[in-house]
Amino acid sequence: MGKGKRILSLVLVMTMGSAFAGCGKKADTSEKKKSTKDKDVAVTDTSVAETKKATPSQPDFSTLQLSNTYLVGMDYCYDDMWMASPYVTLNVRFDQILEVEFYVPRYDGERTYVTKQFPLSDQQFLNIKTGIDLRELYELDPQESSMEDTMDGGNSWLFIYGQDDQVLKACGGFCPVNKRFNEMRRVIYENIPEEFFTVYDSYARRNDFYISYGYSDYGVFLSVESDLSQLEEYEMVVIDAQYFTKEEIEEFKSQGHFVISYINIGAIENFRPYYEEYEDLALSDYEHWEDEKWVDVTSDRWQDFILKELAPSLLEKGVDGFFVDNCDVYDEYPDIATRSGLETIMKGLVATEKEVIMNGGQSFLDAYLASGGSAFDILNAINQEEVFTWIDWDTMELRGRPLDERDENTKTLEQDAELGIYVFLLEYTQNAGLEKEIQRFCYSQGNTNFQYYISDSIELDGDTDLTS
Repeated sequence: MGKGKRILSLVLVMTMGSAFAGCGKKADTSEKKKSTKDKDVAVTDTSVAETKKATPSQPDFSTLQLSNTYLVGMDYCYDDMWMASPYVTLNVRFDQILEVEFYVPRYDGERTYVTKQFPLSDQQFLNIKTGIDLRELYELDPQESSMEDTMDGGNSWLFIYGQDDQVLKACGGFCPVNKRFNEMRRVIYENIPEEFFTVYDSYARRNDFYISYGYSDYGVFLSVESDLSQLEEYEMVVIDAQYFTKEEIEEFKSQGHFVISYINIGAIENFRPYYEEYEDLALSDYEHWEDEKWVDVTSDRWQDFILKELAPSLLEKGVDGFFVDNCDVYDEYPDIATRSGLETIMKGLVATEKEVIMNGGQSFLDAYLASGGSAFDILNAINQEEVFTWIDWDTMELRGRPLDERDENTKTLEQDAELGIYVFLLEYTQNAGLEKEIQRFCYSQGNTNFQYYISDSIELDGDTDLTS
């Protein structure tokens, strides 16, 4: 278990034990407030209060063996951890690094953790080092309220680390009012590098995306090339960001939407502006799609284009992640080289720390897992088309699958969910009865439903009108 996970478990246990005890007394004197970055931090004017000395229940500070790695740790939550804002621990290291373990929620209730490091300037580290008195922190009572001026707040903690780099003492609790305790928290907060807040905001949005997963409306609109407002009833949308400006996407996001962009990594389409440059990498015709050919994903040129040009250009527009199409190239060319090429691209997309939803590609996922990899190396979620339905390309009719095929497909999706990845369905039908069957399946998945979108045509133009 990582440091952040251990600390979170410790804090949750300690918090629940005190959450209903109230915040203690608060002095009548009013506080001044100073806005620091995105949060209000109380500024107190009176002198340092006397601290409560160590009790017989804890060893004397002079006998402790402290960490040579970590100076101090502090919890951080932008809003309220109970309101699902990410709860992280900021660990100040003696080598002038702020170490933070972020997390992304998983479908199975677990979390995927990522450790980030943020350099502290000489002045930032000096400010923290001189502002933190570990002996005083160890011995004080966080709930001490006899001083003239106190500070109130939510769940607040400071961590002292032992020689084994594990938490030796978690100092704080529910609404600690001790002035010196809060002054030490403040000196850390005021010296956090700006880059941390940018990264935190990114993980907070990812956290919101997956919290919204279970109850948001999801839609795939690859033929919509203008006017995102027509999609306003959907909280999670998949679009082709090639057709939209950064301003249009940011405006739509500001209205409470998550925007995922289509990106084609396993095939090349002749209407893309980059087609002529990479046409020589085309492998073979793509059945049923005349404007598309399978592409050589083993090519370094193609991998570099996707990861260094195409994906960054889409991220520059402010999208929340990628809807990655045509990993099914592995079905056409099921060899180690193709799998390796896809792995390189998918891992590169995951490294952007945005959502990576693989459309199809089940054979590739199975092969990667069989090689010893983890699903989270290459994706966060999977979208499967035609689980309950299928397109009759001879007649261009939308049909329901036979029951045995549905059972096999749904079993595969449930197995994917057991890996902890999120599951999306994209179906094509004009039958409202079949829609109900799809809905029942998606709503039967335990505590969190699968997300689905049903289109009445393969155009994915958003003009859906189901009839019975």
